[in-house]
Amino acid sequence: MGGGPVQPSEPTLATSPSDMASRVHNSKYKKTPGEYTVLVTGMGPFPDGEGGHYEENDNTSHLVTQHLPDSLPVSHPLNPTHQSIRILNPTAPAGKYVKTEYAYIRSFIQGLYDEFTDPETGNCALDVVVHLGMADGFRSYTVEERAFNEKMSSDWWEAMLRQETKYYRFIDDAGRTVEDITEDEGKDRWADEPIGLAANFKVAEVVKDAGLAVNSMGEEEKKEVSIVPHFEAGPMGCGFILYESLATCRKRKLGTKVVFSHVPSWKDVPNLQRGADAICAIIGAVCKQIANE
Repeated sequence: MGGGPVQPSEPTLATSPSDMASRVHNSKYKKTPGEYTVLVTGMGPFPDGEGGHYEENDNTSHLVTQHLPDSLPVSHPLNPTHQSIRILNPTAPAGKYVKTEYAYIRSFIQGLYDEFTDPETGNCALDVVVHLGMADGFRSYTVEERAFNEKMSSDWWEAMLRQETKYYRFIDDAGRTVEDITEDEGKDRWADEPIGLAANFKVAEVVKDAGLAVNSMGEEEKKEVSIVPHFEAGPMGCGFILYESLATCRKRKLGTKVVFSHVPSWKDVPNLQRGADAICAIIGAVCKQIANE
């Protein structure tokens, strides 16, 4: 979830950490020289905070992943680099979304980077990881600028959190909060890390490049797409997964760029396809930055 007065959606994972690697990750993945490797995740069911519940097919972050291509070849209008871009999309199949459970997200992120990092060299095969979450009421696709850990407290989410100012105390899909994470599940994993972490790429540049690219595809029937920067990913599952991913890359000294994008709640096929175009444009823009480093 994240950003704005309208409640956005909660992120995250499915099932138990023990079956996670075989279900979601590909431990035998070999990076192909001369191409970028990008992994995208989408989220599943979550409580709406009002006694209701969003189901799997309500969460457009999961639905959008089902419209992503396997790759963006050099000739693709949303690939501004001179290398093909491979898109790994493990959470797209039915039932394989990221569950919106704090403890599971924490385990999932560790497993994800474990599976794609060479234990001998410490190099990660993933150039970019893109986490998606739904923000009901948003009309733009966001690129989030930062995320905070569970030590964070603020007063700008009052409409959503009411009297609770601490982050990640919103009940997740397992009926738990971050305070229920046990020692075995990674309690206080980031106690020595900064409370806030910024995106590890130039957000404004990505937003500009992605917006120009997706709206210059030459298809008049496609409506204008708004891609905007957003201050933070929020005090629920979306912010939680972004911080976990950023903190993991920081602590392990990985070069992987970590993106979080909130997507609107439009569920019709044309909007889902246009949403996939927007995410591909963001992916292309981030890879362009990598190419220019």
